[in-house]
Amino acid sequence: MSRTHLPLQALQQAWQQRNPREKKGLALVALLLTLTLLWSLALNPAWRTWQQAPAKQAELDRQTQRMRELQAQAKQLQSAPANTAAQARQWLEASVRDLGTGARIQLQGDRATLSVESAPAESMARWLSQARERAQALPVQAQLQQVLPTQKLAPPATALTTALTSPGAAPADANAVHWRGSVVLRLPATP
Repeated sequence: MSRTHLPLQALQQAWQQRNPREKKGLALVALLLTLTLLWSLALNPAWRTWQQAPAKQAELDRQTQRMRELQAQAKQLQSAPANTAAQARQWLEASVRDLGTGARIQLQGDRATLSVESAPAESMARWLSQARERAQALPVQAQLQQVLPTQKLAPPATALTTALTSPGAAPADANAVHWRGSVVLRLPATP
């Protein structure tokens, strides 16, 4: 006899020696073990994947939509007429006034350095977006600090009178974020 038949024969002999009640109990335990293995190895992973599918699909849809928006933006930028460095410089010098009195621009070679003392964040974001679109100038370096908005100080009597006559009134820009620092932009290459 071969060695593989010995354990099998021993199991068959042990099975034959069991009474019908023990055989039913052992069969039930074997069935439960088989079902547990089937659940943990095959059904449970598929079930979890099926439950997570809608959330993953929604995330993929959001990513796809964002990619399409970026693609459309890239096509728009590619189709825009190319500006010369002179046109870019002219636009930058003219538009820097939109950032307030403390904003200055220095042009040197293919770089422009924007310096601001207290520019509203919203105006900065709009100006940088327009600089990219209109002057095709891309930011390459930024050193900015958040600062309190600059306000003209009123004489003490006027400030007290204003506080008493209109309690809760605050300057419109009191909560607005302002920036101080510099941004270096790369200008388009001269054709």
